[in-house]
Order: sequence, then structure tokens, then C-alpha cells
Amino acid sequence: KKSTPTYTHNNNPSFLITSTMTFSDPKYPIVNPSPSVDDCISSLRIRDYFMASGITSASWAYGYIFGKPYRHATASTAAAFGLTAAGMLVLQDARDRLMGFKENQREVKLYGLYPEQVVAPKSGGTGSSRFPTAGLSVSPVRPEPHFKNFN
Repeated sequence: KKSTPTYTHNNNPSFLITSTMTFSDPKYPIVNPSPSVDDCISSLRIRDYFMASGITSASWAYGYIFGKPYRHATASTAAAFGLTAAGMLVLQDARDRLMGFKENQREVKLYGLYPEQVVAPKSGGTGSSRFPTAGLSVSPVRPEPHFKNFN
């Protein structure tokens, strides 16, 4: 198993800088929180290969059908665009599986779990820095304005 580089801030190993900020916590177990392209390619499934070849073939057919009078040149160009889009889609799916955002039972069996898993918050919030609860806010405007005489 390859180790991925971790970047720390101010020599504090508890503060981990990841490459992206997600909008939600993963629903499945985390295999690798920051996978590289090599990690994603090595974890591709047979479904991913079929998806890439299907998208590439469909884009070639699209270019051939609508590429008159230069059908083969247009079809080849469309296939190149399709292969690029398919590669991005397949890598995105593999990355989501490794990070725990999609079903990843096969990856967990093959690569194992990441030591630090995300724990779902309890209902009502915990008050921690990761899951803060709303409190009373103090107005930064001093003195506080009075709008009694305005309609």
C-alpha cells in the first residue's frame, strides 16, 4: 500500500491540508482521504473500463454521423474528446469511491480502511469545532442603530 503525502501547517501534524473541501461527510468508509491519480487508476473496476470504451465509441459514432463531408476526421476528433471526458468521469468515480462518497465495498476489502474515519454528528449538534451549534450572535456595530424615526 502506497503512502500518500500529508501536508501540515506550522509543523502541527493534527492539522491536515487536503486538496479539496467537500460539502458533506462521506457516507461510506474512507479508504484514502486524498488519493492520487495513480491510486485512482490502480483502483479502477471493470465497469469503469466498459464505461470509458462506451463513451469513446458513442462519441466516435456521433462524430461519424454528423461529420459530413469529413466523416473520419470528425469522428476521430469526437472520439478524442469522448476519451478525455470518459477519463475524467472514470477518475472522478474512482476518487469518490476511495474517499467514501460512493459505494466502495471492493476497495475496502482490497486496500483496507483509513485509520481515521469520520463520525456522523449526533442529532442536535455536538458543539465541537467540526459540528458547531448556533449561538447568540453579538452585533459588531457600535453603537447599535435605532430605527424608530424611519418608515
